[in-house]
Amino acid sequence: MRKFLITLASACLLTMPVLAEQSYFYDWYDSSADYLGCFGFDLVAQVTAAADYPEIRKDANGGSREDCGLELVKNTSLADGVALGFLATVWNLQEGDQVTASIWRYDPYSGMPYFRLWAHYNDALVQASDARGQDMEAYDGNCQGNNSFGLQNGWEYFEHTWTIEAGHTGLVIDAAIFGDLYATVYVDDFWIWVPDHADVRLPDAVYSSGGEVTPVEAATWTSVKAIFQ
Repeated sequence: MRKFLITLASACLLTMPVLAEQSYFYDWYDSSADYLGCFGFDLVAQVTAAADYPEIRKDANGGSREDCGLELVKNTSLADGVALGFLATVWNLQEGDQVTASIWRYDPYSGMPYFRLWAHYNDALVQASDARGQDMEAYDGNCQGNNSFGLQNGWEYFEHTWTIEAGHTGLVIDAAIFGDLYATVYVDDFWIWVPDHADVRLPDAVYSSGGEVTPVEAATWTSVKAIFQ
């Protein structure tokens, strides 16, 4: 009986579907594309050279090199204390799909500002006739993300996996900045893993599930809308 059960379990494993996924990477290295936008004017972003901020020197393996990072400056002092910068969008998602993202964050201070890798639903993404003309500020629910602010000083790695709930098809990955007006953090080396039937938008390009890559030269979401509307 024990041998039969082991054989049956092995057969079940062999017949289980393999969940395929795609991964994409963006590091702001020598790039003019910064982020996809934010809600209103809550956040200001720019690509910053390491020459201007010598402490921003790292690569994907934690080494040192002359590099660029994305500077995120909170442009609101609202009482809730959070501003969201859109790092990536994912659409054509299905219930139960998993999306994982990771990023390195540099915080020059202890305490405020705080950073979290968050996400929110945006089901309008799939409705756009052109992915570069998406309604970036549509909001269909908060997914949250990392519950910890981390060590709050220096470079630190953040990663989170979201499981898509029923009724949702689009997800936006957020850099969440908590703090007062002009609170500043830096991010670099962004990875995202998505199901192979999903489409992805990063600051520099649109990546379709069919393998098509459409570069986007615009540096900000405002200029993207101006070009493609």
